[in-house]
Amino acid sequence: MTTMKINKCFCQILFVLTPPLLVSCGDTDWLDVKRYKADVMPHTFADLQAIMDNHFVVNLNYPVLGQISADDIYIPDDRLNSASVAERNAYIWAKDIYQGAASSEFAGPNEKISYANIVLERLPLADQTSESERAGIKGQALFLRSFATYQLAQLFCKAYDPATAGQDPGLQLRASSDPNLTSQRSTVQQTYDRILADALEAVELLPQQQPYRTRPTKAAAHGMLAKAYLVMGMFQQALNHADLALKDQAKILDFNSDIIQPSSTYRFPSFTAQRSNPEILFHAESMGLASVNPSQAITFIDSGLTSSYQNNDLRKTLFFRVDAQGRFQHVGRYTGTARVFTGIAANEMLLIQAECHARLGNTTEAISRLNLLLKNRFKAGTFTELQVSDKDSALNLILSERRKELVFTGQARWEDLRRLAKERPMPLRRRANGMEYALLPGDKRYVLPFPDLEIQLSGILQNQR
Repeated sequence: MTTMKINKCFCQILFVLTPPLLVSCGDTDWLDVKRYKADVMPHTFADLQAIMDNHFVVNLNYPVLGQISADDIYIPDDRLNSASVAERNAYIWAKDIYQGAASSEFAGPNEKISYANIVLERLPLADQTSESERAGIKGQALFLRSFATYQLAQLFCKAYDPATAGQDPGLQLRASSDPNLTSQRSTVQQTYDRILADALEAVELLPQQQPYRTRPTKAAAHGMLAKAYLVMGMFQQALNHADLALKDQAKILDFNSDIIQPSSTYRFPSFTAQRSNPEILFHAESMGLASVNPSQAITFIDSGLTSSYQNNDLRKTLFFRVDAQGRFQHVGRYTGTARVFTGIAANEMLLIQAECHARLGNTTEAISRLNLLLKNRFKAGTFTELQVSDKDSALNLILSERRKELVFTGQARWEDLRRLAKERPMPLRRRANGMEYALLPGDKRYVLPFPDLEIQLSGILQNQR
């Protein structure tokens, strides 16, 4: 698809949602004022695909504020003021995160949901479209809505608990692209029902392969389902979908590979590289928060985490660099850039397989999956396969390796602290500017507040912290 066509489609959508932004578009024939909404809405398959190929919306700016609230990092006092207000407040688990300001963590995923809803609304009216094209573009939109809703749920909803999910306040489940329509909050159960329903339908519609990793495939949709079922504690379902995600994407990157450049800043190739990371099922990147940007040198890694890597474990040198004071900073990223990888990848699927096998009593299979991952993480010829016979030891080992492998992968650690709060309660404590702060398991501050403007506009129930 040409850049000209994509730009035209972006102009159409921008005109509907924010007319003044049209001046930024390059095609002068689209600057004419349109009298009716129908004149400026997408109406062909090319238009709809251009919306789903908007990398800046679909693949960028996913939330990672939970990472700052988790226990993998610390911020020295002399660096804390270099972070934004929201980042500082998230770091100390303050009651008020945004202090009246807008929330990128709320707005970003909702923008993606709006894009998905535009495509789903316009698809039945689109011309020049074959059945396979309709199925593919609908699958992309449903995947995006599921993926974005999942991101919101990890911040603005309580952790899924089957005993209370039917009563716990959930998200606003928008099914329309009209920003003037207000939605009330669903329940947590209804929120996850939407995540699952969208991803399950996407699985049936998406192709096995896409020309770009910025477009989702069947494997990516299965990966989304594996992640959702895992946080719901539905381990057999999570295992089934992790298996399917890896069925056609079973490649695990050998960290001895020459596509990794240990001397480069971010170590790993970008998704646009000719030889890209084979583990990536769906490419997505975080918001550009100062505290997770290595060039800002604000955030450092907890010493308990860095000391857990063995000497021949290449992750210790590929994931981190050490400053002059001996502090570890995370730099090795599957994005190949300063932004955090927030997409879906085979390494996470392998860890979901391992955990679910352990929980279901299949200890041998669990350790087999873990060994497959680790033999590709150690210096060639140095890894000795693990031998574990009991379920509890296997699970402990897998969860430890999950933390080490998925450090600075989306909000994986935050999600784990939430879902494991009852099973493996871990009080978090930190000191900042002479004050002691604590976040206990099950604390209300594991749920972020909605931005004040959303409360004013929609009248929804605010999360209590």
